[in-house]
Amino acid sequence: MRGRRIAAVAVVAGIFGVSSIAGAHEEHDNGPGPTAFTAMTPILNVASVEASIEHYTSVLGFNKDWDWPAEEEDKTFASISNGEVHVFLAENSQGARPVWIYYNVGDVDKLHEEYVAAGAVVTQEPVDRPWGAREMLVEDLDGHVLRIGGPPSEGGDGESEEGDH
Repeated sequence: MRGRRIAAVAVVAGIFGVSSIAGAHEEHDNGPGPTAFTAMTPILNVASVEASIEHYTSVLGFNKDWDWPAEEEDKTFASISNGEVHVFLAENSQGARPVWIYYNVGDVDKLHEEYVAAGAVVTQEPVDRPWGAREMLVEDLDGHVLRIGGPPSEGGDGESEEGDH
């Protein structure tokens, strides 16, 4: 009998828990509230923050926002950005390698041309995908994959190669 009471208490507690979670989601559905996420900044585990800053700024078109510790030569953390997208770089900490990040751009083919000219490691040329996006894959120094997508090419039916999802 005691086991049934514990189970009943767990069910009741579960119902109240679900109810409060549902209420929190309703707030999100009605617009941003105090618990709504407002931004996302991935943190990439890299072997060298300094080498990654150099690669992201000279090859991949990012800007260095800041690095830390500012007063020391050997940096262990940094923020880089491209457009409205920010990424943190953490030297041998905070996560594992490789990570995939999806970026949206207006013209994948133009970016592909820029990346090839800059010497980026493009592991998949731009291709129209069945889900209505044109995408390419680029790797950074640590094997992190930048999956970059945008509108399909003109006349692209989105029915070409299948691939990584």
